Amino acid sequence: MELKDKFTVALTAHHAAGKTSLVEAMLYSLGNLDRMGRVEDGNTFGDYTDEEKNRRMTLYSKMIVLRPKGRQINLIDTPGFSDFIGDLAAAIRVADGMLLVLNANNNVEVETERIWEYADEYKLPRMVVVNQLDKERTSLERSLEALSQAFQIPFVPLQLPIGTQGNLSGIIDLVKMKAFYFDARGKAGKAEEVPAEYAEAAAAARETLVDRAAEFDESVMEKFLEGQELSREEIIAGLRGGIAARTFVPVVCASVAKMVGISTLIDAIGDFLPSPADTRGAVGVKPGTEDEVVLPPTSDALCAYVFKATVDPFAGKLAYLRVYSGALLPEHTYLNTRKGSSTRIHAILEVNGRNTKSVQSAGPGDVVALAKLDDLVAGDTLCDDKNPIAIPPTRYPNPVIQMAVHSKNKDDEDKISQALTRIIEGDPTLNIRRDPETKEMVLVGMGELQINVAQERLKNEFKLDAEFTIPRVPYRETITVSSEGSYRHKKQTGGRGQFAEVHLRLAPKARGEGNEFLNEVVGGSVPTRFIPAVEKGVHEAQSRGFLAGYPVVDVACTVFDGKDHPVDSSEMAFKLATINCFKEVASKCRPVLLEPIMNVEIRVPDEYMGDIMGDLNTKRGRVMGMDSQGRTQIIRAQVPLAEMYRYSVDLRSIARGRGSYDMTFSHYDVVPPDVTQKVVEQYKQVGVTEEE
Repeated sequence: MELKDKFTVALTAHHAAGKTSLVEAMLYSLGNLDRMGRVEDGNTFGDYTDEEKNRRMTLYSKMIVLRPKGRQINLIDTPGFSDFIGDLAAAIRVADGMLLVLNANNNVEVETERIWEYADEYKLPRMVVVNQLDKERTSLERSLEALSQAFQIPFVPLQLPIGTQGNLSGIIDLVKMKAFYFDARGKAGKAEEVPAEYAEAAAAARETLVDRAAEFDESVMEKFLEGQELSREEIIAGLRGGIAARTFVPVVCASVAKMVGISTLIDAIGDFLPSPADTRGAVGVKPGTEDEVVLPPTSDALCAYVFKATVDPFAGKLAYLRVYSGALLPEHTYLNTRKGSSTRIHAILEVNGRNTKSVQSAGPGDVVALAKLDDLVAGDTLCDDKNPIAIPPTRYPNPVIQMAVHSKNKDDEDKISQALTRIIEGDPTLNIRRDPETKEMVLVGMGELQINVAQERLKNEFKLDAEFTIPRVPYRETITVSSEGSYRHKKQTGGRGQFAEVHLRLAPKARGEGNEFLNEVVGGSVPTRFIPAVEKGVHEAQSRGFLAGYPVVDVACTVFDGKDHPVDSSEMAFKLATINCFKEVASKCRPVLLEPIMNVEIRVPDEYMGDIMGDLNTKRGRVMGMDSQGRTQIIRAQVPLAEMYRYSVDLRSIARGRGSYDMTFSHYDVVPPDVTQKVVEQYKQVGVTEEE
């Protein structure tokens, strides 16, 4: 198959836009399905995992292969729910074009704006299909207005609907200037004349379309200005050029319920979105340098990029690759530029939904999978060793939710860690770490649903039961004024005793300067050989804390005097004296707790602005600034981490699922006295319980 007939397209949508049903309709229209599945029945071609069936939604990206009229369209069907934005980012990273499904019932959602931002980042040409135009209170004009308000780019319809809402019956193709009606499989019948009542609107819309086509080609522009009729080929070529250059976005119409616009949508993907022949090919760097390397699609040198990996406890690991140039062949060895070593591949699989079949090779524009290669991870580049290239990895958003993972059976703790590590291999936006202070196993991700799905997979796939709780806040302790004092450690129980006396001075340092240990002992009151023990005692006291068991930061500790005993003094005695002295002196230095403060950026429709501001106030948040993007309000605030652990749930409730947020660490700040008191009391209660 020629390059111009291959298309790799990221299929995207906000949650509940009807994307999964649209995929069913396209497969059904092409004869790939005998009957269409329904999301409500959990029997669709794309959403086949247990988690997706139970929730009636797409949770993982899937490969959907369409083969209409000598073309091959590789659809990467992505989740619409913001918790799974990692799969969206990976799909956009390797696609040549994007098809955005917009629910005609809704305005542009916050999730849609995030999708758009990723497409902008990778300069991806795109097309919009306005779906569900058969529903009440919908119109193409209203959807076009919403798109134009949200995004600063012209939206140009390629089609107009015939009929409105429940009376939708067909579409007008503005390039062919013909009307099309559809059979029960969504296939367009013979071209018919445009109905008289739509002739004027269609003529005006076509003039806009032709004007856009002429803008991209001077010879076509001259012909257009001279009033000559442009051929269909000239119009399509001009539109393709403008779409590839992202000077405008084409819009088509569809209704799955009435099977209107299905076959014409499939045709439009191939007619107007770019193929590999329209791209530069693989753009990366020479490994170990920042020198740009470009391998065009016509190059014989292989370049294939791993954009996704999945892990199944039974089927094993699958690594999904987009081939940019050259030929990927089974039983061949290629350079993995991330590892700097060779990787030998075996079978190459074409994946279509949950179905796989072996293929003998994969070339530019193909999306395939490799099995049983545990060393391949998302972000790897496979290439010929004589033409090395490393494609920059996909940029993923920062995780915003954390949950502590506790094994219900202590013997399963290592198994849970290993199972989560396997799950994370298939989702780069999930991560697991061991908190060095609390010793908790902490799973971080993009949202509560993503965490819940991971918990379900632990139970269903790996047969492991774990409890997920809010993690302990990583507080810090410090002092606000200077003080000094002494402590004598003396113990006599028969035989050699223990004796050490230490004098310490504590002083606060500027935030972020760290701790400091100083030795100002003169005259040998503390023998030199015991100074390391004193320092060790200081470090141990700082790690234990003195208020609520959290590490001490930004304190200068000076040992300036002390006493020893020629027989009973020892390193242990001086360490114990130092620990107790540090605690006693620190308690006189007006100690405070410090808590992590997060930079939070919240995006919500403007009607929820007041509720969000009120909620931030209850969370001790400080609004730092606001901005707007169309109808979306962007609020930037600083909020204590302790208040943000459940924010994904709160935001979804307040904004009815139409909000999103990002969160990054900013700094540590003093905890208010009332909150400090609660933290200290909880610490004391835990201490009493442990003693009992």
